[in-house]
Parts: sequence; structure tokens; C-alpha cells
Amino acid sequence: MTGPPATGAPRGAPEIRFYLPPEGLRPLVTSYYFLESAGPLDDFTHPEWANIRFALNGVWRFESGEGRETIEPTRAALFGPTDRARRFMTDGGLAFGIGLTPLGWLTLIGSDASDVANLIVPLDRQLGPSGPAILSRLLEARTDAERVAILDTILDARPASQSAYRELAVRVQQALLSGTVDQVGDLAEQLGIEQRTLHRVCTTVFGFPPVRLLRRQRFLRTLAKVRDRLDQPLGDLIDSAYYDQAHFNRDFKACMGMTPLAYFRLPREALRRAAEERHRVLGAPVQGLHIQQDGQGDQG
Repeated sequence: MTGPPATGAPRGAPEIRFYLPPEGLRPLVTSYYFLESAGPLDDFTHPEWANIRFALNGVWRFESGEGRETIEPTRAALFGPTDRARRFMTDGGLAFGIGLTPLGWLTLIGSDASDVANLIVPLDRQLGPSGPAILSRLLEARTDAERVAILDTILDARPASQSAYRELAVRVQQALLSGTVDQVGDLAEQLGIEQRTLHRVCTTVFGFPPVRLLRRQRFLRTLAKVRDRLDQPLGDLIDSAYYDQAHFNRDFKACMGMTPLAYFRLPREALRRAAEERHRVLGAPVQGLHIQQDGQGDQG
């Protein structure tokens, strides 16, 4: 298990720890991660692929759905893929998460991802008969390593997906992450498939139509670029797929629910810490830009 050394967060700040899954699971799992807060925390997640999250201690509340209703999910919950920020709050506690790639969704969950896009649902039996017992086992464990080992064993035992979309889903993900295409027609042509086939694969495996996935990816590329370069003009950093800064501002508000200025004025304690640690351990500051690693992690 690869993870960060004990660097320690500043006193009172949330602590976030990332770990790589074993090589055999890396096409399916972006990372395991722990978020621990000693006191109140109010922050956001960026648009992301699907996640499984366990509330091991404390009460965790999240916004979910089109109306951004605040809910308290079950302690073992499946978070669908998102194309927008999701606010979360806690008075303190420990949460354990598993990031899923689109192929991980297809293999480990298998249902239509568009049915839970931007939603949170109970984990129940999505991971097979052992699903309901996972939380109890995690609560009995005492260390990160023990908890990660439990999930390694469960996920590694899942049968491989027999979906006809499997190979195509990998190619779609690679194209989305490449950042070389920004139009649906160009993406279909690059993949050598009809647009209706592309639409079906994207909604089923990735949760959204291709036009929304392309918009999300260009937004995340720019966000990753500007997050630690605020001393430079934003117009010089935005992705080449944007017509101008006003185009980026519109996408920013659609994805984050606020203007860039409002966002960068927020404390973003968990977001900052997560981006730093994720980039250090995994090579990419946000899950939506994660590229499968072959080794210890310089690419993400």
C-alpha cells in the first residue's frame, strides 16, 4: 500500500490521507482516502467520478441532487458521478472514501450511472452479499492500513465486468483525459464510433452525455492549472478550449455554483489540503483528472 508519510496538518486543520490501491485494482480505483476533522468543517468536493464513502465517526452532511438539498446519507453510501461541486459539512469526525474510475463503476457497481448522477444513495448490496457487513468491519479496524486491506480484499474478489462497453469505456476515458478534443463530433470521430453509441456509453458508464463530460473536463483542467497560480491573470491560464474568460466564468458557475472570485475567497481548508496531498501521492490534484498509475505515482 502506497501512502503519504506522516506530514501532519496544521493544528486545527482537517487531515487528509491518500493511498494507492494495489496494481491490479488501479484501473478500477483511483485511490483510498481518509478525511479527519477535529472540529467543524464546511467545504466542497469538485466535480468527480463516482465514490463510495463511509462515515466512520461523526455526522457528515452533503448536498445532493438538482436542488442541492442537504441530506445526511447512510453511513455507507454510494456517491454518483458529478458534474458540479458538492458542499459537505461536519462538526468533526472521520470519513473513509474509495474513488472509482468509470471502468471501476462498470465493474464494481454495474448499474446505469446516469440513474445516480449528482445523487447519493445507500451502498446496500452494490458490492455483493458482503456489502452490508463492510461498515462493521471498518469500524472494528483501528488503522488506515487495516481498513484499506479490508477493501482491497473485497474489491479484488469482485468478478470482472462482462459488459460490451468495457473496452470502449476505457477508450472514452483516455480521450477525455487527453484534453485534445472538445467537440462531441470530434470525439466520436476519434473513437471511430457513431455519436449515438458515444452518447449511450457516456450516460451508462460515466453518468452524463458527452457534451457535459467534455465541459466538465475542460473546467477541471483549468481549475487544476490556476489553483496555485493566483498571482497570474486568469485569462492567461484558462484551457485553450475556452473562447474567452467569460466562457470559462460561465462554466465555473455551472460547475461550482459560484463565481471564480467567490470561490477563491473561500477558506477551502479541505479542498486545499486534498489537492496538495492528492497531487503529492497520486500526481493529479482532482479525481476527474486521474490517470492510471503503473508505479509509485508521478502521473496520477
